[in-house]
Amino acid sequence: MSKPVNTVAIGAFVTGALLLLFVVAFYIGGNAFRGDIAQGVLVFDGSVKGLNVGAPVAFKGVKIGEVTRVDLIVDTDTYEVVTPVRIRVDVDKIKRRGHERDSESMRLQALIDRGLRAQLQMQSLLTGLLYVQLDFHPETEPRFTAEEIGADEDVFVIPTIPTDLELLTRKLDSIDFAALVDSLANTIKGVDNFINNPQMQTIPENLNNTLGAVEQLSGGLKTEVDALAPELRQLIANTDATVQEINRKLPALTESAQAGLDELAATLTTARAALDNMEYLLSDDSAALYDVRQAAQELSAAGRALQSLAETLETQPEALIKGKSPEGN
Repeated sequence: MSKPVNTVAIGAFVTGALLLLFVVAFYIGGNAFRGDIAQGVLVFDGSVKGLNVGAPVAFKGVKIGEVTRVDLIVDTDTYEVVTPVRIRVDVDKIKRRGHERDSESMRLQALIDRGLRAQLQMQSLLTGLLYVQLDFHPETEPRFTAEEIGADEDVFVIPTIPTDLELLTRKLDSIDFAALVDSLANTIKGVDNFINNPQMQTIPENLNNTLGAVEQLSGGLKTEVDALAPELRQLIANTDATVQEINRKLPALTESAQAGLDELAATLTTARAALDNMEYLLSDDSAALYDVRQAAQELSAAGRALQSLAETLETQPEALIKGKSPEGN
């Protein structure tokens, strides 16, 4: 006799299968059930070890997406190797505010144009897993374009910057350690030659001799100073007495100097008054100057009369006795 079919178990199995199929469909085609999802690609030229599919994509620490694919591109001409990393970003998680919050200028491409860059960061030192950190670094220039990596038109290419460890590694790679070692070896050799130089061996002896001479000189100076000490004390005492005498006589000297200055001021005042009087006497409307001019005119007339008399006596000496003869006789 056949066993009856358990319809409840069959129904539960079918229901579970449908639920599992729905979950798989939701995970694979999740974009159809989400909001504004943007596809992006990051191109790294360094190692991406520790970056797996499903790794978080964070913008200033806030998760806004995840890694969906990691590829590898080798340039057969230059053998340059780059690693494109595909990501999915939920743009709706980036809220907007300001007068342009509803415009297309605040979309993902606008953020990229304003300096949005991607960098690999460590999730945990224990696991070594990496995640993608987005932040603004406008001082860096984009290296790869969508055409160079064959990205679709609807895929955003977010420029990348190297990690701090990569920068340190590149700086270490740029150092010529062989030349550095050679330079260090030459320096050590030079120091060794300098130390083992025969002339260097005499330096301690010369230094001891110099120190002995300095000690003798110090002893001689001490003796001289001890001998000069009484005279120096006497000189200091005399100087102190002189300073005290100057301080005692300084008020009297100050009063004398002040009296001299007062007398000089009075003399200057008198001289100024005399100059004012002389200036008045020499002015054009001065009575004294007028009298002087009149006297000068009278002296001039007297001089002309004397000159005429002298000329008459020269031509007619007898004029003193007979008088002046008429002209023409």
